[in-house]
Amino acid sequence: MTSLTIPARDRDGIRVFTAALAPEELQRDKARLVTELLGDPDLDPAHVELFDLSDLSEVGLAGYLTEGLGVSETAVAADRARLDALTGPVLILRSRALHGRGVTLTPDPRLTLVATYAEEHPPVQFQPLPTAAAEGVLSATPAPTGPQRLPGVFLLLLALLALLALATLWLAFG
Repeated sequence: MTSLTIPARDRDGIRVFTAALAPEELQRDKARLVTELLGDPDLDPAHVELFDLSDLSEVGLAGYLTEGLGVSETAVAADRARLDALTGPVLILRSRALHGRGVTLTPDPRLTLVATYAEEHPPVQFQPLPTAAAEGVLSATPAPTGPQRLPGVFLLLLALLALLALATLWLAFG
């Protein structure tokens, strides 16, 4: 593979590569290894995965793509047998790793692009909450009509100030 162009508008793309790597290479700093393999120093390592397929045990790669990464079952169906037959290390590149940039990658020759998918986003549905406490309509509560103590406190404070003023005058002229 010579180059791989990923447009900026591709935000939900998922690319699956096989990686011809020795087991000791998988023990290295994976963020640095991924940068070397894909030839882009500005990748977000949170959106790139590099692992051995034996780590998936019973799920398999097709199951991981559908259940773990949100690829539709329909998209994976045609490739399921081929994906589940793969062994060894794989690299999964999500387009989010590119920070919204359009790029042309020159992957290391040890990488082979196997498939490209899109993450599925189910439509948002708003349904009523299933509890009785969530039923009914909220109404505005009326303001409390009880006696307010603020004017009383204000009048007491005013009376104390007047008394203090009278005491000051009596001492000054007194």
